[in-house]
Amino acid sequence: MSINTLCTIFSALIGLCIGSFLNVVALRGLSGESIVYPPSKCPKCGKKLNWYTNIPVISYLFLGGKCQFCKEKISLQYPIVEAANAILYLFTYLNFGVSLKTLFIWVILSIFVLICITDFKERVVLDAHTYILMGTGLLYNILKLGTLSPIESLLGLAAGYLIFEIMAHFGTLTLKTRAFGEGDTLIAMGIGALLGYKMLILVVFVSVIIQALFAIPALFIKNLKNKNYKTCWALAVIVCSIAALKFLDANSNSYIFYLLGICMVLLCCLLVILKGIKTDKQEQNLSYMPFGPALVFSAFLMIFFSQKILSFFI
Repeated sequence: MSINTLCTIFSALIGLCIGSFLNVVALRGLSGESIVYPPSKCPKCGKKLNWYTNIPVISYLFLGGKCQFCKEKISLQYPIVEAANAILYLFTYLNFGVSLKTLFIWVILSIFVLICITDFKERVVLDAHTYILMGTGLLYNILKLGTLSPIESLLGLAAGYLIFEIMAHFGTLTLKTRAFGEGDTLIAMGIGALLGYKMLILVVFVSVIIQALFAIPALFIKNLKNKNYKTCWALAVIVCSIAALKFLDANSNSYIFYLLGICMVLLCCLLVILKGIKTDKQEQNLSYMPFGPALVFSAFLMIFFSQKILSFFI
């Protein structure tokens, strides 16, 4: 067996094990418990789990998705997070090989996973996770693993704060509610430290589109039933504008229309998100997706596919 094959297998296995640990870190972070003590236990009956029931993914399948003691169902979150983290680690290794950059990106992606878990589960972004992201992003560029200088990394961190606080207050002015939580600002600061302010702008743009696309089907149906046709038109403009961008060449005479199209998409997406946030708070609609996962997913795309995404828009 070649060294490359062994490293590939190791990357997947370490990803599985770290994924299992991330579940513990996220859930105990939300509950305020120590991540070290007590040992792993069933969240339902509280009994200590045996080592052979803690094997990532395999134990879940072996136990049929149920606790070995009380037979209560185990959340699908556990195997999904473990498998997803294994895929992320493997993908990183296949792109960057055995390197310090791979280790740093593993840490960054693990923080992204933690943010997704807590934001999806409780709509909470823990400060500790975002501070680690900021520190890792700055150190990543200080060690010259990225393309930024330390000053550019600091500027990206500051830009994350300014961009999201401006957009948050825009929501306060338009719909009397903060557009984004403080946790989203901290995430943006970490991403800015990692990728810089220029790439951060594209991250925000893509994440707003991702967020809006998740919200569009439900909001369109709801507003159509409620005869709120203004919002329906805004949703239609988003879809049409995105489609139109593919037919416009940013390097030709249509450049001005291209920029206007991008601005239109972004503005409409922001309005849709703000509308969804306001509806969500009023109706406690738990189906509305928090913004943190869209933000970190967009950052993940920039880390690995920035050139392809840039070529899509430019």
